[in-house]
Parts: sequence; C-alpha cells; structure tokens
Amino acid sequence: MNKNLKSYSLISISLIFFIFLDLISFSQTADQIKPSLFLLSFIYWNIALPEKMNLFFAFIFGFLMDFIQGTVLGLYPLILVFISYLSQRFFYQFRPLKFIQQALVIFFIFIVIRFMIAVDLNDSNPNSLTLADKEYVLISIAFAVLNALIWSPSHYVHRIYRRKWIKI
Repeated sequence: MNKNLKSYSLISISLIFFIFLDLISFSQTADQIKPSLFLLSFIYWNIALPEKMNLFFAFIFGFLMDFIQGTVLGLYPLILVFISYLSQRFFYQFRPLKFIQQALVIFFIFIVIRFMIAVDLNDSNPNSLTLADKEYVLISIAFAVLNALIWSPSHYVHRIYRRKWIKI
C-alpha cells in the first residue's frame, strides 16, 4: 500500500473512531459539557502532520458532523476550516509550548467554537440570542475547560498511535 494512502487511511480511521465516541449519549447536561474527542483529534492531526491534513478532511468530516449533529449544513466545515487554519498557521508556535499553555490555547479555541455553534440561523430574532443566556455561557466554559483538561492525555494517546502506525 502506498505510504501516503496508508497515512490518510489511518488518520481517517482515528477521526471516524472519535466521531463514534462523541456519539455516545449521556444525560442532557453531560452531553452539553462532555469533551469533543473528534475536535481534539482533528486539532492534533493538524498540528502533528500539517502536510497530511488538507481541506478535504475539513470538508468531508465537517459535512459528516453536520449530518450527525443535525446542525445547519456547512457549520462544521466552517469550524474545521477555522481549526485547520489556526493549527497549521501557528503549529510552530504551538508545539514547543508546555501542556498547560497548550491547554489554555485549546480552552480559547473551544470557547470560540461553542459561540460559533450558538448562532441560531433558523431563528434570526435578535432578542433571542443564545449567547445572552447565562446558563449557556457557563456550560460553554465548562465544555472548554473539560476539553482543555483532556488535551494532554488525548495528545499522548495520539502520539503513541502516530509513532506506532504512521510512518512519515
């Protein structure tokens, strides 16, 4: 098998695996704050192998997430292109950071992602903006904190997987 095809296949398998893990449902509150392992995985692959991750991954997996989550078509591709841009543009600055600093960056990325998802395009009444809800903001902060805390173990697991299976 071609080396590039094998790398793309293994990256895709890991992303699909984390999509399935994200589909596991808990209580309503837990579902709102549980970490998004798929997005953490997507960030990792963009930082670890920026030459292998391209817009094809962002669009294909973005549309797949749109269909699974039931969001407005094109929202997740926009989010994944945003993540790809930030990850690939600043990966030289991000890689040498300590894990606590990386977690802080992940926290801010996930706050922005939650606020992007909060924009309700179906109900465009300016008086009913979801971001004005104090509970939503607190849940968004909890979501971002959990993703920041999960970043270090997720990074470690991905690194082991990459070193064992994906040869550059």
